[in-house]
Amino acid sequence: MSRYSNHAPPLLDRLQKLAQSIALDIEAGRPIDPAEPPRVHKLDERLDSETMARVVAEYEAGGSSESIGALFCLSKRSVIKILREAGVKVRYPRMTEAELRRATMLYSEGNSLVEVGKRLGREHSTIYKALKRAGVRMRDTHGRE
Repeated sequence: MSRYSNHAPPLLDRLQKLAQSIALDIEAGRPIDPAEPPRVHKLDERLDSETMARVVAEYEAGGSSESIGALFCLSKRSVIKILREAGVKVRYPRMTEAELRRATMLYSEGNSLVEVGKRLGREHSTIYKALKRAGVRMRDTHGRE
């Protein structure tokens, strides 16, 4: 092994220590924990139909996808996926005129899209799309003119 790898001595040391640790556990009669079962990532395998229906009901009652995600320990993206699969039209809150004016002013002052987004509590991609829709000339992202 050492012929082909620069990491062989430290790796061999770690493997020997691990083998000694396992041997000591076996001698002491301590059970060796089996590997954790694989984590299920698919939503339809993790959630039952009743939970998915509750997610849809919460959204239709006016809850945001973020708050619903926090309630059910899901990501915002997972909540939106459940809603779309259930045929629910997803709301996209547009920026108000006041927010758009403030974003335009901040961006024209030289702030980045990320900085403008942080100040307005929005994602940078939302700021970008709103400014483009409003006809604001966007700067080159690499600082070129």
